[in-house]
Amino acid sequence: MKQYESLFRHYKDQSMDKVFAHAYPIKEDPELPLPPTQDEYDEPFRLVARSTMDSYDAWAFLQPRFRKKYSNTAVPKLRNYLNYTFVRLLELEQKEPGRYFVFNADQQWCSFNTGLQNQHGSDLLAVFQKFIPREAPKDRVFPDWVFKGCFAPNDRQYRDHFGKQVPDIAWYSLESRDYIFDTSYSLQKDVFDHLFDRAKERAGMPNASDEIVRNYLRGAIENLIPKIKRNYKIAIPVYYVEEKRMQLLLPFASVNNQEVSAFLVERDDADRNYRIKTIFDLDHAYFSARLITRPDKEWLNP
Repeated sequence: MKQYESLFRHYKDQSMDKVFAHAYPIKEDPELPLPPTQDEYDEPFRLVARSTMDSYDAWAFLQPRFRKKYSNTAVPKLRNYLNYTFVRLLELEQKEPGRYFVFNADQQWCSFNTGLQNQHGSDLLAVFQKFIPREAPKDRVFPDWVFKGCFAPNDRQYRDHFGKQVPDIAWYSLESRDYIFDTSYSLQKDVFDHLFDRAKERAGMPNASDEIVRNYLRGAIENLIPKIKRNYKIAIPVYYVEEKRMQLLLPFASVNNQEVSAFLVERDDADRNYRIKTIFDLDHAYFSARLITRPDKEWLNP
Protein backbone atom coordinates (compact mmCIF):
# COMPACT_ATOMS: atom_id res chain seq x y z
CA MET A 1 0.00 0.00 0.00
CA LYS A 2 1.45 3.34 -1.05
CA GLN A 3 2.02 5.78 1.79
CA TYR A 4 -0.09 8.90 1.54
CA GLU A 5 -0.19 12.06 3.67
CA SER A 6 -3.96 12.29 3.77
CA LEU A 7 -7.21 10.82 2.54
CA PHE A 8 -8.34 13.96 0.75
CA ARG A 9 -6.55 17.22 0.01
CA HIS A 10 -5.60 18.56 3.41
CA TYR A 11 -4.06 21.93 2.64
CA LYS A 12 -3.81 24.27 -0.33
CA ASP A 13 -0.28 23.55 -1.55
CA GLN A 14 -0.29 19.82 -0.85
CA SER A 15 1.17 17.67 -3.63
CA MET A 16 -1.58 15.59 -5.22
CA ASP A 17 0.60 12.49 -5.38
CA LYS A 18 0.47 12.47 -1.55
CA VAL A 19 -3.34 12.54 -1.54
CA PHE A 20 -5.23 9.24 -1.66
CA ALA A 21 -8.51 10.32 -3.27
CA HIS A 22 -10.77 13.07 -4.48
CA ALA A 23 -14.57 13.25 -4.60
CA TYR A 24 -16.68 14.36 -7.53
CA PRO A 25 -19.26 17.05 -6.72
CA ILE A 26 -22.90 16.01 -6.84
CA LYS A 27 -24.62 18.69 -8.91
CA GLU A 28 -28.18 19.75 -8.23
CA ASP A 29 -28.81 19.94 -11.97
CA PRO A 30 -26.25 17.98 -14.02
CA GLU A 31 -27.55 19.57 -17.23
CA LEU A 32 -26.42 23.05 -16.24
CA PRO A 33 -22.86 23.86 -17.41
CA LEU A 34 -22.13 26.02 -14.37
CA PRO A 35 -19.06 25.20 -12.22
CA PRO A 36 -19.88 23.23 -9.07
CA THR A 37 -20.72 25.15 -5.91
CA GLN A 38 -19.18 24.47 -2.50
CA ASP A 39 -22.43 22.77 -1.45
CA GLU A 40 -22.15 20.41 -4.41
CA TYR A 41 -18.56 19.53 -3.49
CA ASP A 42 -19.78 18.90 0.06
CA GLU A 43 -22.73 16.73 -0.93
CA PRO A 44 -20.83 13.38 -1.01
CA PHE A 45 -19.88 13.97 2.63
CA ARG A 46 -23.32 15.23 3.59
CA LEU A 47 -24.70 11.92 2.33
CA VAL A 48 -22.31 10.02 4.59
CA ALA A 49 -23.15 12.24 7.57
CA ARG A 50 -26.89 11.66 7.06
CA SER A 51 -26.39 7.89 7.01
CA THR A 52 -24.44 7.66 10.27
CA MET A 53 -25.89 6.52 13.57
CA ASP A 54 -24.73 9.85 15.03
CA SER A 55 -27.01 11.75 12.60
CA TYR A 56 -26.11 14.71 10.40
CA ASP A 57 -26.10 17.32 13.18
CA ALA A 58 -23.29 15.52 15.02
CA TRP A 59 -20.87 16.39 12.19
CA ALA A 60 -21.55 20.13 11.87
CA PHE A 61 -20.54 22.73 14.42
CA LEU A 62 -23.28 24.35 16.47
CA GLN A 63 -21.57 27.52 17.64
CA PRO A 64 -21.47 30.41 15.11
CA ARG A 65 -17.75 31.11 15.58
CA PHE A 66 -16.84 27.53 14.68
CA ARG A 67 -19.19 27.55 11.71
CA LYS A 68 -17.48 30.71 10.47
CA LYS A 69 -14.00 29.29 11.04
CA TYR A 70 -14.80 26.11 9.07
CA SER A 71 -17.14 27.66 6.52
CA ASN A 72 -15.35 25.90 3.64
CA THR A 73 -17.15 22.64 4.45
CA ALA A 74 -20.54 21.73 5.91
CA VAL A 75 -19.30 18.74 7.91
CA PRO A 76 -15.76 19.54 9.10
CA LYS A 77 -15.87 17.01 11.94
CA LEU A 78 -16.65 14.17 9.54
CA ARG A 79 -13.94 15.12 7.03
CA ASN A 80 -11.40 15.36 9.84
CA TYR A 81 -12.51 12.04 11.31
CA LEU A 82 -12.28 10.23 7.97
CA ASN A 83 -8.88 11.70 7.21
CA TYR A 84 -7.19 10.75 10.49
CA THR A 85 -8.88 7.35 10.59
CA PHE A 86 -7.38 6.71 7.15
CA VAL A 87 -3.92 7.85 8.33
CA ARG A 88 -4.09 5.45 11.28
CA LEU A 89 -5.26 2.58 9.06
CA LEU A 90 -2.30 3.15 6.74
CA GLU A 91 0.00 2.81 9.74
CA LEU A 92 -1.68 -0.44 10.82
CA GLU A 93 -1.71 -1.80 7.26
CA GLN A 94 2.08 -1.60 7.12
CA LYS A 95 2.28 -4.14 9.94
CA GLU A 96 -0.55 -6.41 8.76
CA PRO A 97 -1.05 -6.05 4.99
CA GLY A 98 -4.52 -6.93 3.73
CA ARG A 99 -6.27 -6.56 7.07
CA TYR A 100 -7.34 -2.91 6.96
CA PHE A 101 -7.73 -2.27 3.23
CA VAL A 102 -9.43 -4.64 0.80
CA PHE A 103 -9.23 -4.63 -3.01
CA ASN A 104 -11.30 -6.33 -5.66
CA ALA A 105 -9.77 -8.90 -8.02
CA ASP A 106 -8.43 -6.44 -10.61
CA GLN A 107 -7.29 -3.87 -8.01
CA GLN A 108 -9.64 -1.23 -9.44
CA TRP A 109 -11.72 -0.88 -6.29
CA CYS A 110 -10.55 -0.33 -2.72
CA SER A 111 -12.30 -0.06 0.65
CA PHE A 112 -11.58 0.60 4.31
CA ASN A 113 -13.74 0.51 7.42
CA THR A 114 -14.57 4.01 8.70
CA GLY A 115 -15.37 2.72 12.19
CA LEU A 116 -18.75 4.44 11.90
CA GLN A 117 -22.11 2.70 11.76
CA ASN A 118 -25.39 3.46 10.03
CA GLN A 119 -28.76 3.78 11.76
CA HIS A 120 -29.15 -0.01 11.68
CA GLY A 121 -25.85 -0.69 13.42
CA SER A 122 -24.01 -1.89 10.29
CA ASP A 123 -20.44 -0.84 9.56
CA LEU A 124 -19.96 1.98 7.07
CA LEU A 125 -17.24 1.04 4.59
CA ALA A 126 -15.63 3.76 2.48
CA VAL A 127 -15.41 2.69 -1.18
CA PHE A 128 -13.05 4.07 -3.84
CA GLN A 129 -12.53 3.43 -7.54
CA LYS A 130 -9.17 3.71 -9.29
CA PHE A 131 -8.94 7.07 -11.03
CA ILE A 132 -8.42 6.88 -14.78
CA PRO A 133 -8.45 10.31 -16.48
CA ARG A 134 -10.52 10.62 -19.65
CA GLU A 135 -7.55 12.13 -21.46
CA ALA A 136 -3.83 12.27 -20.77
CA PRO A 137 -3.24 14.91 -18.07
CA LYS A 138 -1.11 17.87 -19.10
CA ASP A 139 1.34 18.56 -16.31
CA ARG A 140 -1.33 17.80 -13.74
CA VAL A 141 -1.16 15.23 -10.96
CA PHE A 142 -4.35 13.65 -9.66
CA PRO A 143 -5.01 11.48 -6.61
CA ASP A 144 -4.99 7.75 -7.36
CA TRP A 145 -8.58 7.08 -6.27
CA VAL A 146 -12.10 8.52 -6.48
CA PHE A 147 -14.43 8.41 -3.47
CA LYS A 148 -17.69 6.64 -4.34
CA GLY A 149 -19.42 6.74 -0.95
CA CYS A 150 -19.86 4.73 2.25
CA PHE A 151 -21.89 1.52 2.25
CA ALA A 152 -22.85 -1.32 4.59
CA PRO A 153 -21.31 -4.76 3.92
CA ASN A 154 -24.63 -6.08 2.58
CA ASP A 155 -25.26 -3.15 0.24
CA ARG A 156 -25.01 -4.12 -3.41
CA GLN A 157 -22.60 -1.23 -4.11
CA TYR A 158 -20.15 -2.90 -1.74
CA ARG A 159 -20.93 -6.59 -2.22
CA ASP A 160 -20.60 -6.50 -6.02
CA HIS A 161 -16.94 -5.49 -5.74
CA PHE A 162 -15.71 -7.07 -2.52
CA GLY A 163 -18.04 -9.98 -1.80
CA LYS A 164 -17.92 -10.93 1.87
CA GLN A 165 -14.55 -9.29 2.60
CA VAL A 166 -14.85 -6.69 5.36
CA PRO A 167 -11.76 -4.74 6.49
CA ASP A 168 -11.05 -4.32 10.21
CA ILE A 169 -11.62 -1.04 12.02
CA ALA A 170 -8.74 1.09 13.30
CA TRP A 171 -7.56 0.61 16.86
CA TYR A 172 -5.40 2.98 18.88
CA SER A 173 -4.32 1.12 22.00
CA LEU A 174 -4.75 -2.36 23.45
CA GLU A 175 -4.04 -1.09 26.97
CA SER A 176 -7.29 -0.40 28.82
CA ARG A 177 -5.52 1.98 31.21
CA ASP A 178 -4.78 4.33 28.30
CA TYR A 179 -8.48 5.20 28.17
CA ILE A 180 -8.98 6.40 31.75
CA PHE A 181 -7.27 8.76 34.17
CA ASP A 182 -5.53 6.85 36.97
CA THR A 183 -6.46 8.85 40.08
CA SER A 184 -3.64 7.23 42.06
CA TYR A 185 -1.27 9.27 39.89
CA SER A 186 -0.63 12.97 40.45
CA LEU A 187 -1.19 15.72 37.91
CA GLN A 188 1.75 17.98 37.14
CA LYS A 189 1.13 21.32 38.84
CA ASP A 190 4.04 23.39 37.57
CA VAL A 191 2.89 25.44 34.61
CA PHE A 192 5.76 25.69 32.17
CA ASP A 193 6.58 28.66 29.98
CA HIS A 194 5.44 27.00 26.76
CA LEU A 195 1.85 26.94 28.06
CA PHE A 196 1.51 30.69 28.52
CA ASP A 197 1.08 31.54 24.86
CA ARG A 198 -1.30 28.61 24.39
CA ALA A 199 -3.40 29.70 27.37
CA LYS A 200 -3.59 33.28 26.15
CA GLU A 201 -4.61 32.13 22.70
CA ARG A 202 -6.92 29.24 23.60
CA ALA A 203 -8.29 29.91 27.09
CA GLY A 204 -9.60 33.43 26.79
CA MET A 205 -6.62 35.34 28.24
CA PRO A 206 -5.12 37.22 25.27
CA ASN A 207 -3.97 40.26 27.28
CA ALA A 208 -3.19 38.68 30.65
CA SER A 209 0.26 38.76 32.21
CA ASP A 210 2.23 35.55 32.66
CA GLU A 211 1.64 35.68 36.41
CA ILE A 212 -2.14 35.89 36.02
CA VAL A 213 -2.07 33.04 33.52
CA ARG A 214 0.08 30.92 35.86
CA ASN A 215 -2.24 31.43 38.82
CA TYR A 216 -5.36 30.73 36.79
CA LEU A 217 -4.00 27.51 35.32
CA ARG A 218 -2.76 26.29 38.70
CA GLY A 219 -6.26 26.78 40.07
CA ALA A 220 -7.75 24.89 37.15
CA ILE A 221 -5.30 22.02 37.68
CA GLU A 222 -6.06 21.82 41.42
CA ASN A 223 -9.78 21.37 40.69
CA LEU A 224 -9.42 18.68 38.06
CA ILE A 225 -8.63 15.49 40.02
CA PRO A 226 -11.56 15.91 42.48
CA LYS A 227 -13.86 16.31 39.46
CA ILE A 228 -12.44 13.24 37.73
CA LYS A 229 -12.86 11.16 40.91
CA ARG A 230 -16.58 11.99 40.80
CA ASN A 231 -16.99 11.48 37.05
CA TYR A 232 -14.37 9.46 35.17
CA LYS A 233 -15.90 10.51 31.81
CA ILE A 234 -14.46 14.01 32.27
CA ALA A 235 -11.08 12.72 31.10
CA ILE A 236 -11.38 12.04 27.37
CA PRO A 237 -8.99 9.57 25.67
CA VAL A 238 -7.40 10.79 22.45
CA TYR A 239 -4.95 9.45 19.94
CA TYR A 240 -2.71 12.43 19.33
CA VAL A 241 -1.93 12.01 15.63
CA GLU A 242 1.13 14.26 15.61
CA GLU A 243 2.89 12.12 18.22
CA LYS A 244 1.20 8.79 17.39
CA ARG A 245 0.35 7.97 20.99
CA MET A 246 -2.55 7.82 23.40
CA GLN A 247 -3.08 10.79 25.68
CA LEU A 248 -5.95 12.35 27.64
CA LEU A 249 -7.87 15.61 27.42
CA LEU A 250 -8.78 17.27 30.73
CA PRO A 251 -11.30 20.13 30.38
CA PHE A 252 -11.32 23.40 32.26
CA ALA A 253 -13.39 26.56 31.93
CA SER A 254 -11.90 29.52 30.13
CA VAL A 255 -11.66 32.85 31.95
CA ASN A 256 -15.04 34.07 30.72
CA ASN A 257 -16.68 30.76 31.80
CA GLN A 258 -18.49 30.65 28.46
CA GLU A 259 -16.18 28.22 26.70
CA VAL A 260 -14.09 25.17 27.50
CA SER A 261 -10.41 24.55 26.93
CA ALA A 262 -8.53 21.34 27.67
CA PHE A 263 -5.14 20.28 28.94
CA LEU A 264 -3.55 17.55 26.83
CA VAL A 265 -1.77 15.24 29.30
CA GLU A 266 0.44 12.19 29.00
CA ARG A 267 0.90 9.46 31.61
CA ASP A 268 4.41 9.02 33.02
CA ASP A 269 4.58 5.63 34.72
CA ALA A 270 8.13 6.18 36.02
CA ASP A 271 7.12 9.23 38.07
CA ARG A 272 3.47 8.13 38.50
CA ASN A 273 2.08 11.38 37.24
CA TYR A 274 0.47 13.01 34.22
CA ARG A 275 2.53 15.61 32.39
CA ILE A 276 0.81 18.55 30.70
CA LYS A 277 1.81 18.73 27.04
CA THR A 278 -0.23 21.65 25.75
CA ILE A 279 -3.65 23.34 25.81
CA PHE A 280 -6.33 22.78 23.17
CA ASP A 281 -9.24 25.05 22.39
CA LEU A 282 -12.68 23.53 21.88
CA ASP A 283 -12.58 22.67 18.18
CA HIS A 284 -9.05 21.22 18.35
CA ALA A 285 -10.09 19.17 21.37
CA TYR A 286 -13.15 17.82 19.59
CA PHE A 287 -11.20 16.91 16.45
CA SER A 288 -8.66 14.96 18.50
CA ALA A 289 -11.21 13.23 20.74
CA ARG A 290 -13.63 12.22 17.99
CA LEU A 291 -11.21 9.65 16.57
CA ILE A 292 -11.87 7.37 19.53
CA THR A 293 -15.21 8.39 20.98
CA ARG A 294 -17.96 10.91 20.52
CA PRO A 295 -17.16 13.26 23.44
CA ASP A 296 -19.61 13.67 26.28
CA LYS A 297 -21.99 16.59 25.76
CA GLU A 298 -21.43 17.68 29.35
CA TRP A 299 -18.39 19.66 28.33
CA LEU A 300 -17.43 19.18 24.70
CA ASN A 301 -20.19 20.25 22.37
CA PRO A 302 -19.02 22.87 19.86
